[in-house]
Amino acid sequence: MPENKPVMFIGNHQNSFLDALHIVNNTRHFVHFLTRAEAYGNPLLDRFFYSLNMLPVYRARDGFGTIKRNEQIFEDCYERLAEDDALLVFAEASHVMERRIRPLSKGFTRIVFGAEEKYNWDLDLQIVPVGISYGNHRKSRTPVRIEFGEAVPALQYKEQYRNDEREAAHQLKMEVADRLKNLTLHIPNKKHYALYQLMLDELESNRQELLDPELVNRRAKTISNQLNGPLVEESEFLLEKANQHDITVQDLTNPVSVGLKDVVLSPLYAFSMINNVLPYQLVRWLVNSYLEDEAFEASVKFLVGLMLPFYYLVIALILFIAGLEMPWIAGYILGSLATAPLFVRGKDLLVSKLFSKKKRSTLLDNEKFDEELEKFKSLRSQLFGQQED
Repeated sequence: MPENKPVMFIGNHQNSFLDALHIVNNTRHFVHFLTRAEAYGNPLLDRFFYSLNMLPVYRARDGFGTIKRNEQIFEDCYERLAEDDALLVFAEASHVMERRIRPLSKGFTRIVFGAEEKYNWDLDLQIVPVGISYGNHRKSRTPVRIEFGEAVPALQYKEQYRNDEREAAHQLKMEVADRLKNLTLHIPNKKHYALYQLMLDELESNRQELLDPELVNRRAKTISNQLNGPLVEESEFLLEKANQHDITVQDLTNPVSVGLKDVVLSPLYAFSMINNVLPYQLVRWLVNSYLEDEAFEASVKFLVGLMLPFYYLVIALILFIAGLEMPWIAGYILGSLATAPLFVRGKDLLVSKLFSKKKRSTLLDNEKFDEELEKFKSLRSQLFGQQED
Protein backbone atom coordinates (compact mmCIF):
# COMPACT_ATOMS: atom_id res chain seq x y z
CA MET A 1 0.00 0.00 0.00
CA PRO A 2 1.51 3.40 -0.93
CA GLU A 3 2.70 5.29 2.15
CA ASN A 4 2.90 9.07 2.58
CA LYS A 5 1.32 9.63 -0.82
CA PRO A 6 -2.19 10.57 -1.93
CA VAL A 7 -4.22 7.52 -2.88
CA MET A 8 -7.35 7.01 -4.92
CA PHE A 9 -9.07 3.70 -4.27
CA ILE A 10 -11.18 2.39 -7.16
CA GLY A 11 -13.46 -0.43 -6.03
CA ASN A 12 -16.08 -2.60 -7.65
CA HIS A 13 -19.57 -1.88 -6.32
CA GLN A 14 -21.94 -4.75 -5.47
CA ASN A 15 -23.44 -4.11 -2.05
CA SER A 16 -24.44 -0.52 -1.31
CA PHE A 17 -22.46 1.33 1.37
CA LEU A 18 -21.10 -1.88 2.93
CA ASP A 19 -18.52 -1.83 0.13
CA ALA A 20 -17.15 1.46 1.43
CA LEU A 21 -17.06 0.22 5.02
CA HIS A 22 -15.14 -2.90 4.03
CA ILE A 23 -12.49 -0.89 2.20
CA VAL A 24 -12.01 1.85 4.79
CA ASN A 25 -11.77 -0.73 7.60
CA ASN A 26 -8.89 -2.41 5.82
CA THR A 27 -6.62 0.58 5.27
CA ARG A 28 -4.84 3.07 7.51
CA HIS A 29 -5.48 5.99 5.17
CA PHE A 30 -7.84 8.84 6.02
CA VAL A 31 -10.50 8.22 3.39
CA HIS A 32 -13.05 10.54 1.76
CA PHE A 33 -15.94 9.04 -0.22
CA LEU A 34 -17.57 10.20 -3.41
CA THR A 35 -21.32 9.54 -3.07
CA ARG A 36 -24.24 9.81 -5.47
CA ALA A 37 -25.80 13.25 -5.11
CA GLU A 38 -29.34 11.87 -5.05
CA ALA A 39 -28.76 10.94 -1.39
CA TYR A 40 -28.43 14.65 -0.55
CA GLY A 41 -31.05 17.37 -0.24
CA ASN A 42 -32.00 17.30 3.44
CA PRO A 43 -29.90 19.89 5.35
CA LEU A 44 -29.68 17.74 8.48
CA LEU A 45 -28.69 14.61 6.55
CA ASP A 46 -26.27 16.60 4.41
CA ARG A 47 -24.39 17.73 7.50
CA PHE A 48 -24.31 14.16 8.75
CA PHE A 49 -22.95 12.89 5.41
CA TYR A 50 -20.24 15.55 5.33
CA SER A 51 -19.24 14.58 8.88
CA LEU A 52 -18.56 11.07 7.54
CA ASN A 53 -16.22 12.49 4.84
CA MET A 54 -18.83 11.86 2.15
CA LEU A 55 -18.78 14.20 -0.85
CA PRO A 56 -21.68 14.37 -3.36
CA VAL A 57 -20.94 13.80 -7.01
CA TYR A 58 -23.47 14.74 -9.69
CA ARG A 59 -24.22 12.77 -12.83
CA ALA A 60 -25.99 13.58 -16.08
CA ARG A 61 -29.14 11.83 -14.84
CA ASP A 62 -29.28 14.38 -11.97
CA GLY A 63 -29.73 17.14 -14.55
CA PHE A 64 -27.12 18.88 -16.67
CA GLY A 65 -27.44 22.00 -14.55
CA THR A 66 -26.23 20.16 -11.47
CA ILE A 67 -23.06 18.84 -13.13
CA LYS A 68 -21.47 22.28 -12.72
CA ARG A 69 -21.51 21.68 -8.97
CA ASN A 70 -18.95 18.94 -9.52
CA GLU A 71 -16.33 21.59 -10.20
CA GLN A 72 -16.34 22.63 -6.54
CA ILE A 73 -16.48 19.01 -5.39
CA PHE A 74 -13.48 18.17 -7.56
CA GLU A 75 -11.61 21.16 -6.10
CA ASP A 76 -12.31 19.75 -2.65
CA CYS A 77 -10.94 16.41 -3.81
CA TYR A 78 -7.76 18.03 -5.14
CA GLU A 79 -7.14 19.72 -1.79
CA ARG A 80 -7.65 16.53 0.19
CA LEU A 81 -5.32 14.60 -2.10
CA ALA A 82 -2.71 17.33 -1.71
CA GLU A 83 -2.81 16.60 2.04
CA ASP A 84 -1.96 12.93 1.31
CA ASP A 85 -5.47 11.80 2.18
CA ALA A 86 -7.24 9.06 0.24
CA LEU A 87 -10.29 9.20 -1.99
CA LEU A 88 -12.62 6.25 -2.57
CA VAL A 89 -14.50 6.11 -5.87
CA PHE A 90 -16.81 3.40 -7.14
CA ALA A 91 -16.19 4.04 -10.80
CA GLU A 92 -18.92 1.66 -11.99
CA ALA A 93 -21.22 4.53 -10.88
CA SER A 94 -23.92 2.23 -9.46
CA HIS A 95 -24.22 -0.92 -7.38
CA VAL A 96 -25.41 -4.23 -8.83
CA MET A 97 -25.18 -7.63 -7.15
CA GLU A 98 -23.48 -9.24 -10.13
CA ARG A 99 -20.11 -10.94 -9.99
CA ARG A 100 -18.57 -8.97 -12.83
CA ILE A 101 -16.75 -5.69 -13.43
CA ARG A 102 -18.98 -3.31 -15.32
CA PRO A 103 -17.65 -0.51 -17.60
CA LEU A 104 -16.03 2.25 -15.55
CA SER A 105 -17.09 5.87 -15.88
CA LYS A 106 -14.47 8.46 -16.75
CA GLY A 107 -15.20 10.73 -13.77
CA PHE A 108 -12.34 9.41 -11.65
CA THR A 109 -9.83 10.14 -14.43
CA ARG A 110 -10.89 13.79 -14.38
CA ILE A 111 -10.02 13.95 -10.69
CA VAL A 112 -6.71 12.16 -11.20
CA PHE A 113 -5.50 14.41 -13.99
CA GLY A 114 -7.13 17.53 -12.56
CA ALA A 115 -5.32 17.10 -9.25
CA GLU A 116 -1.97 16.45 -10.88
CA GLU A 117 -2.35 19.40 -13.24
CA LYS A 118 -3.30 21.74 -10.37
CA TYR A 119 -0.17 20.82 -8.45
CA ASN A 120 2.13 20.63 -11.47
CA TRP A 121 2.34 16.80 -11.36
CA ASP A 122 4.09 16.85 -7.98
CA LEU A 123 1.43 14.87 -6.09
CA ASP A 124 2.56 11.41 -7.23
CA LEU A 125 -1.04 10.26 -6.92
CA GLN A 126 -1.43 6.48 -6.69
CA ILE A 127 -4.54 4.76 -8.08
CA VAL A 128 -5.21 1.52 -6.17
CA PRO A 129 -7.83 -0.91 -7.57
CA VAL A 130 -9.77 -2.84 -4.91
CA GLY A 131 -11.73 -6.01 -5.55
CA ILE A 132 -14.54 -6.88 -3.12
CA SER A 133 -15.92 -10.43 -3.15
CA TYR A 134 -18.91 -11.60 -1.09
CA GLY A 135 -19.58 -15.18 -0.06
CA ASN A 136 -23.24 -14.21 -0.08
CA HIS A 137 -24.39 -10.65 -0.78
CA ARG A 138 -27.55 -10.83 1.33
CA LYS A 139 -26.79 -13.30 4.10
CA SER A 140 -25.25 -12.25 7.41
CA ARG A 141 -22.09 -13.85 8.83
CA THR A 142 -20.74 -15.03 5.49
CA PRO A 143 -17.14 -14.38 4.34
CA VAL A 144 -15.98 -11.30 2.46
CA ARG A 145 -12.62 -10.82 0.76
CA ILE A 146 -10.98 -7.44 0.10
CA GLU A 147 -8.18 -7.62 -2.45
CA PHE A 148 -5.96 -4.55 -2.95
CA GLY A 149 -4.19 -4.47 -6.30
CA GLU A 150 -0.87 -2.95 -7.28
CA ALA A 151 -0.98 0.85 -7.44
CA VAL A 152 -1.04 2.65 -10.79
CA PRO A 153 1.06 5.87 -10.58
CA ALA A 154 -0.67 8.79 -12.28
CA LEU A 155 2.75 10.06 -13.37
CA GLN A 156 3.08 7.28 -15.94
CA TYR A 157 0.30 8.99 -17.92
CA LYS A 158 1.77 12.49 -17.75
CA GLU A 159 3.15 12.69 -21.28
CA GLN A 160 0.19 10.94 -22.85
CA TYR A 161 -2.22 13.27 -21.05
CA ARG A 162 -0.44 16.36 -22.33
CA ASN A 163 -0.52 14.99 -25.87
CA ASP A 164 -4.09 13.63 -25.85
CA GLU A 165 -6.26 14.08 -22.75
CA ARG A 166 -9.09 11.87 -24.00
CA GLU A 167 -6.84 8.97 -24.93
CA ALA A 168 -4.98 9.17 -21.61
CA ALA A 169 -8.28 9.03 -19.71
CA HIS A 170 -9.39 6.04 -21.79
CA GLN A 171 -6.14 4.15 -21.26
CA LEU A 172 -6.16 4.79 -17.50
CA LYS A 173 -9.77 3.68 -17.25
CA MET A 174 -9.05 0.45 -19.16
CA GLU A 175 -5.93 -0.33 -17.12
CA VAL A 176 -7.79 0.02 -13.83
CA ALA A 177 -10.69 -2.06 -15.15
CA ASP A 178 -8.33 -4.83 -16.29
CA ARG A 179 -6.70 -4.93 -12.86
CA LEU A 180 -10.07 -5.05 -11.12
CA LYS A 181 -11.01 -8.08 -13.20
CA ASN A 182 -8.08 -9.94 -11.64
CA LEU A 183 -9.03 -8.98 -8.06
CA THR A 184 -12.52 -10.50 -7.98
CA LEU A 185 -14.65 -12.87 -10.01
CA HIS A 186 -15.38 -11.30 -13.38
CA ILE A 187 -18.08 -13.08 -15.39
CA PRO A 188 -17.20 -11.88 -18.90
CA ASN A 189 -20.47 -12.49 -20.73
CA LYS A 190 -23.59 -10.92 -19.21
CA LYS A 191 -25.81 -12.57 -21.83
CA HIS A 192 -24.81 -15.99 -20.44
CA TYR A 193 -24.66 -14.85 -16.82
CA ALA A 194 -27.06 -17.56 -15.57
CA LEU A 195 -24.70 -20.36 -16.61
CA TYR A 196 -21.73 -18.78 -14.81
CA GLN A 197 -23.87 -18.02 -11.76
CA LEU A 198 -25.06 -21.61 -11.51
CA MET A 199 -21.66 -23.23 -12.07
CA LEU A 200 -19.47 -20.86 -10.09
CA ASP A 201 -21.79 -19.62 -7.35
CA GLU A 202 -24.94 -21.64 -6.72
CA LEU A 203 -23.24 -25.06 -6.90
CA GLU A 204 -20.22 -23.99 -4.84
CA SER A 205 -20.23 -25.58 -1.37
CA ASN A 206 -16.96 -23.96 -0.25
CA ARG A 207 -17.64 -20.22 -0.17
CA GLN A 208 -13.97 -19.47 0.48
CA GLU A 209 -13.12 -20.87 -2.97
CA LEU A 210 -15.70 -18.53 -4.47
CA LEU A 211 -13.68 -15.62 -3.02
CA ASP A 212 -10.38 -16.69 -4.58
CA PRO A 213 -10.13 -14.45 -7.68
CA GLU A 214 -7.40 -16.46 -9.38
CA LEU A 215 -9.27 -19.74 -8.95
CA VAL A 216 -12.75 -18.55 -9.94
CA ASN A 217 -11.55 -16.55 -12.94
CA ARG A 218 -9.70 -19.63 -14.16
CA ARG A 219 -12.91 -21.60 -13.77
CA ALA A 220 -14.85 -18.87 -15.59
CA LYS A 221 -12.48 -19.23 -18.53
CA THR A 222 -13.08 -22.97 -18.52
CA ILE A 223 -16.85 -22.39 -18.65
CA SER A 224 -16.47 -19.93 -21.54
CA ASN A 225 -14.96 -22.76 -23.60
CA GLN A 226 -18.09 -24.86 -22.97
CA LEU A 227 -20.69 -22.21 -23.84
CA ASN A 228 -23.62 -23.28 -25.95
CA GLY A 229 -27.29 -22.39 -26.22
CA PRO A 230 -28.79 -25.47 -24.52
CA LEU A 231 -26.54 -25.14 -21.46
CA VAL A 232 -27.52 -21.49 -21.02
CA GLU A 233 -31.24 -22.26 -21.39
CA GLU A 234 -31.04 -25.16 -18.93
CA SER A 235 -29.22 -23.07 -16.35
CA GLU A 236 -31.85 -20.32 -16.68
CA PHE A 237 -34.57 -22.95 -16.18
CA LEU A 238 -33.01 -24.19 -12.93
CA LEU A 239 -32.53 -20.71 -11.47
CA GLU A 240 -36.01 -19.54 -12.44
CA LYS A 241 -37.67 -22.71 -11.11
CA ALA A 242 -35.91 -22.39 -7.77
CA ASN A 243 -36.83 -18.72 -7.56
CA GLN A 244 -40.50 -19.57 -8.16
CA HIS A 245 -40.36 -21.78 -5.06
CA ASP A 246 -38.63 -19.02 -3.05
CA ILE A 247 -35.45 -21.02 -2.60
CA THR A 248 -31.98 -20.97 -4.19
CA VAL A 249 -30.12 -23.75 -5.95
CA GLN A 250 -27.41 -23.26 -3.32
CA ASP A 251 -29.91 -24.09 -0.56
CA LEU A 252 -31.01 -27.15 -2.51
CA THR A 253 -27.55 -28.57 -3.09
CA ASN A 254 -26.00 -27.51 0.22
CA PRO A 255 -28.74 -27.80 2.85
CA VAL A 256 -28.01 -26.81 6.45
CA SER A 257 -26.85 -29.83 8.46
CA VAL A 258 -27.01 -30.25 12.23
CA GLY A 259 -23.76 -31.08 14.02
CA LEU A 260 -22.80 -31.91 17.60
CA LYS A 261 -21.89 -28.27 18.16
CA ASP A 262 -25.43 -27.23 17.19
CA VAL A 263 -26.92 -29.72 19.66
CA VAL A 264 -24.74 -28.36 22.46
CA LEU A 265 -25.55 -24.74 21.61
CA SER A 266 -29.27 -25.30 20.98
CA PRO A 267 -30.35 -23.64 24.27
CA LEU A 268 -28.33 -20.55 23.36
CA TYR A 269 -29.81 -20.58 19.84
CA ALA A 270 -33.28 -20.65 21.38
CA PHE A 271 -32.51 -17.78 23.75
CA SER A 272 -31.00 -15.67 20.96
CA MET A 273 -33.95 -16.24 18.63
CA ILE A 274 -36.55 -15.39 21.27
CA ASN A 275 -34.53 -12.40 22.48
CA ASN A 276 -34.00 -10.95 18.99
CA VAL A 277 -37.30 -11.78 17.33
CA LEU A 278 -38.56 -8.17 17.47
CA PRO A 279 -35.55 -6.52 15.74
CA TYR A 280 -35.50 -9.39 13.25
CA GLN A 281 -39.14 -8.79 12.37
CA LEU A 282 -38.34 -5.08 12.03
CA VAL A 283 -35.67 -5.91 9.48
CA ARG A 284 -38.03 -8.17 7.54
CA TRP A 285 -40.68 -5.46 7.53
CA LEU A 286 -38.26 -2.79 6.30
CA VAL A 287 -36.84 -5.05 3.60
CA ASN A 288 -40.20 -6.32 2.34
CA SER A 289 -42.09 -3.02 2.56
CA TYR A 290 -39.62 -0.37 1.50
CA LEU A 291 -36.62 -1.85 -0.30
CA GLU A 292 -36.95 -1.99 -4.06
CA ASP A 293 -33.22 -2.54 -4.50
CA GLU A 294 -32.04 -5.78 -2.89
CA ALA A 295 -28.46 -4.46 -2.82
CA PHE A 296 -29.50 -2.35 0.19
CA GLU A 297 -30.66 -5.37 2.21
CA ALA A 298 -27.32 -6.15 3.85
CA SER A 299 -26.82 -2.47 4.68
CA VAL A 300 -30.22 -2.28 6.38
CA LYS A 301 -29.37 -5.39 8.40
CA PHE A 302 -26.08 -3.81 9.41
CA LEU A 303 -27.71 -0.55 10.53
CA VAL A 304 -30.39 -2.30 12.55
CA GLY A 305 -27.69 -4.51 14.04
CA LEU A 306 -25.92 -1.39 15.32
CA MET A 307 -29.06 -0.59 17.29
CA LEU A 308 -29.21 -3.95 19.09
CA PRO A 309 -27.35 -2.79 22.24
CA PHE A 310 -29.89 0.01 22.67
CA TYR A 311 -32.70 -2.52 22.26
CA TYR A 312 -31.17 -4.65 25.02
CA LEU A 313 -30.94 -1.58 27.27
CA VAL A 314 -34.65 -0.88 26.73
CA ILE A 315 -35.50 -4.46 27.70
CA ALA A 316 -33.20 -4.12 30.74
CA LEU A 317 -35.03 -0.95 31.76
CA ILE A 318 -38.36 -2.78 31.53
CA LEU A 319 -36.96 -5.58 33.68
CA PHE A 320 -35.69 -3.03 36.21
CA ILE A 321 -39.11 -1.37 36.42
CA ALA A 322 -40.63 -4.81 36.88
CA GLY A 323 -38.47 -5.23 39.97
CA LEU A 324 -35.72 -7.58 38.73
CA GLU A 325 -32.46 -7.29 40.68
CA MET A 326 -29.41 -5.69 39.04
CA PRO A 327 -27.22 -8.83 38.86
CA TRP A 328 -29.92 -10.53 36.77
CA ILE A 329 -30.27 -7.47 34.56
CA ALA A 330 -26.50 -7.30 34.03
CA GLY A 331 -26.53 -11.00 33.21
CA TYR A 332 -29.28 -10.45 30.65
CA ILE A 333 -27.32 -7.67 28.89
CA LEU A 334 -24.09 -9.68 28.78
CA GLY A 335 -25.92 -12.80 27.68
CA SER A 336 -27.70 -10.89 24.92
CA LEU A 337 -24.46 -9.46 23.56
CA ALA A 338 -22.71 -12.83 23.75
CA THR A 339 -25.48 -14.81 22.02
CA ALA A 340 -26.49 -12.24 19.37
CA PRO A 341 -24.08 -13.73 16.77
CA LEU A 342 -25.79 -17.13 17.21
CA PHE A 343 -29.11 -15.81 15.91
CA VAL A 344 -28.30 -16.36 12.23
CA ARG A 345 -27.24 -19.98 12.72
CA GLY A 346 -30.29 -20.71 14.86
CA LYS A 347 -32.61 -19.16 12.30
CA ASP A 348 -30.97 -21.09 9.45
CA LEU A 349 -31.46 -24.38 11.31
CA LEU A 350 -35.09 -23.60 12.11
CA VAL A 351 -35.97 -22.44 8.60
CA SER A 352 -34.14 -25.36 7.00
CA LYS A 353 -35.86 -27.98 9.11
CA LEU A 354 -39.37 -26.51 9.26
CA PHE A 355 -39.85 -24.59 6.01
CA SER A 356 -37.19 -25.29 3.37
CA LYS A 357 -37.41 -29.08 3.57
CA LYS A 358 -40.78 -29.15 1.85
CA LYS A 359 -39.61 -26.74 -0.87
CA ARG A 360 -36.55 -28.89 -1.52
CA SER A 361 -38.53 -32.12 -1.76
CA THR A 362 -41.08 -30.51 -4.09
CA LEU A 363 -38.41 -29.30 -6.50
CA LEU A 364 -36.26 -32.41 -6.38
CA ASP A 365 -39.33 -34.54 -7.06
CA ASN A 366 -39.70 -32.67 -10.34
CA GLU A 367 -38.08 -35.12 -12.73
CA LYS A 368 -36.86 -32.54 -15.24
CA PHE A 369 -35.47 -30.26 -12.54
CA ASP A 370 -33.70 -33.13 -10.80
CA GLU A 371 -32.16 -34.41 -14.03
CA GLU A 372 -30.92 -30.98 -15.08
CA LEU A 373 -29.46 -30.29 -11.64
CA GLU A 374 -27.59 -33.61 -11.57
CA LYS A 375 -26.33 -32.91 -15.08
CA PHE A 376 -24.78 -29.60 -14.03
CA LYS A 377 -23.32 -31.05 -10.84
CA SER A 378 -21.65 -33.76 -12.90
CA LEU A 379 -20.42 -31.27 -15.51
CA ARG A 380 -19.01 -29.02 -12.80
CA SER A 381 -17.16 -31.89 -11.16
CA GLN A 382 -15.80 -33.00 -14.52
CA LEU A 383 -14.61 -29.56 -15.66
CA PHE A 384 -13.20 -28.24 -12.42
CA GLY A 385 -11.88 -31.58 -11.25
CA GLN A 386 -9.77 -31.85 -14.40
CA GLN A 387 -8.73 -28.23 -14.06
CA GLU A 388 -7.50 -28.67 -10.48
CA ASP A 389 -5.67 -31.88 -11.42
